[in-house]
Amino acid sequence: MRPRPWSVLLWVLLLSTAATARETRQGTVLVAGHPEGAPPVLYVAARVSTLLDFEGLLEPRVALTPELGERLVVLPVGARSLVVVPVRDLARGERVLLPVTGRTEAGEPRALTLVLVTREDEVDVQVQVSLGMSEPRAPEAAAEGEAGTVAGMLLASHEPGAGPGPSLVMPGEGLMLTRAGEVEGRLESVLRMERRRLFVTVTVRSKTRPLRPWRLGRARVEAGCWKERTRANVALPVVVTSVISGPREQRHTLAAWLPEGAGCLSLTLEEDGPRTLHLQDWRLPP
Repeated sequence: MRPRPWSVLLWVLLLSTAATARETRQGTVLVAGHPEGAPPVLYVAARVSTLLDFEGLLEPRVALTPELGERLVVLPVGARSLVVVPVRDLARGERVLLPVTGRTEAGEPRALTLVLVTREDEVDVQVQVSLGMSEPRAPEAAAEGEAGTVAGMLLASHEPGAGPGPSLVMPGEGLMLTRAGEVEGRLESVLRMERRRLFVTVTVRSKTRPLRPWRLGRARVEAGCWKERTRANVALPVVVTSVISGPREQRHTLAAWLPEGAGCLSLTLEEDGPRTLHLQDWRLPP
C-alpha cells in the first residue's frame, strides 16, 4: 500500500460526513496479538471513515488484493495510523479479514489481522489497536515509569500466594462483579498515580471449563459522573496489558489518564461473540 496524496485523504474524510443512522463509536480499544485469540472485530460502514491508531506498531500497512481494493479504501495517516473506508456495507454475516503489517519500535516485523463487519446499530469512527501482551514484562525489562511495567506488577500482585503489591483495593464498596453466561468479570483494583493516571485491573473467570474460551477483543473505558451533570461520558485512550493463566482465568490491566472532574468509571469488555461484560459507574475514591 503506497502513501496517497493528502487531497485523496481529504476526499475520503469528506465521504465520512455522510449521514448515518448508526451510533458512532470513538475510543474503543481493539486488543490484538494474542496467539490463541480470535482477531479483534472492527465495525465499519459504507462511506464512513474509521481511524485506527496503533499502539506499539510503526508504519502500519495493508496490501489490498484486487478484490478488496474494489471494496475498501485504506490510507496511511502518519507513522502509526490508518484510515479505512468501505465503498459499501458488508453483507449481513460477512466477515472480511484485513491483514496489517508493520514494525515494532525495536525494528522487528510484526503482523496482525483485523476482522471487518457491518452492524446495523453502530460503527467505529476512531479506535486504538493495542498489541496486548500475553505475558507481563518484568520491571527490569522496561524503562522506569513505563505503563507496561506497572501493569505487569499489578497483574503479578493478583497471582495466588503473591505478597502485597502496588494495587489499591476499592475502599468501602467491596468487589464489583458482572456476569455474561458462565463468564464472570471482577474489578480487582484501581491504582491511582500522579492524581490522574489510573491502572484498572479486571479478572475474568469461567465457572466451568468452557467449550470456547472467552478472549478479550474489544475494550472500552469511559469516564463519567462529571461535576457538570449535563456532560456525557467520555471514552478514554487506554493501554491494555494481559496475562492468560489458563482456559478459565485471565487478567487485564487497563492504563488510562483520568480527565479532570470525572467521578466514576465504566468498563465494557467484549469478545468476538455474545458474552460482553459491563462494569458500570464505579465511583472513584476522593
